[in-house]
Amino acid sequence: MTERKPILGRQVCATTDVGRMRSHNEDTYLVRPHVGLYLVADGMGGHQAGDVASAMVRLSVANFFDATRDKPWSDAYTAPEDAELPEPARRLAASIRKANADVYSVSQGRHFGMGSTVVAIHWPLDSETMYIGHVGDSRAYRLREGELTQLTRDHSLINEALAMDPELTEEDLARLPTNIITRALGTEPGVEVDVMTTQVKPRDMYVLCSDGLSGLISDDEIVETLALVDDVHDACEVLVALANEAGGLDNVTALVLKS
Repeated sequence: MTERKPILGRQVCATTDVGRMRSHNEDTYLVRPHVGLYLVADGMGGHQAGDVASAMVRLSVANFFDATRDKPWSDAYTAPEDAELPEPARRLAASIRKANADVYSVSQGRHFGMGSTVVAIHWPLDSETMYIGHVGDSRAYRLREGELTQLTRDHSLINEALAMDPELTEEDLARLPTNIITRALGTEPGVEVDVMTTQVKPRDMYVLCSDGLSGLISDDEIVETLALVDDVHDACEVLVALANEAGGLDNVTALVLKS
């Protein structure tokens, strides 16, 4: 499933694939260029509840942006740490908290225990400023002048261990499970959302992806793909193909945005 929507000089493509080892796809994405909103969500939970969780995140965030286009939103989705953020960043963080509340509510019923990661970009139209919000281990990268930067920090057991003890060796880290995330939407009534602000430069390329991609292909392969494949549609297809060639152990989703 692929979506390609160039608008206002921005080029964007999103592609998702079930991979080679899973029977169904719990990843999803959102492309809303008319409001400058782009998102990847990776659901989790048995009996296909992950599908439900990620789809709810996509719908909830989209609906929140539609409902708050010209009006304020409930203080229930605003946190004290948002006070110093510009309005677009507060809106993005609030939309993610609303999604968390929606998923958590449903997860208390027959989809008990489901949840989802999310990484989202809000790039307001006619703006050179981009806001990125995330929860979990889905990632945002930026390629600028040949240099790839991971803009998000995984909310994972390994990263939490490193935060507590930066001196941990590779051998120490190898003893920890690699697939445990420490923060997700829908697992608790409230959630802490990481939000960052970055200035966009011409010819920047941004990648949002699930861990089915970032866990299987290297930074060098991402750089090579984005450098050699100028078309965002082709870049998405190549990134997903590389993850599948590396084993396709999980669902794979890539969203590529070019300024």
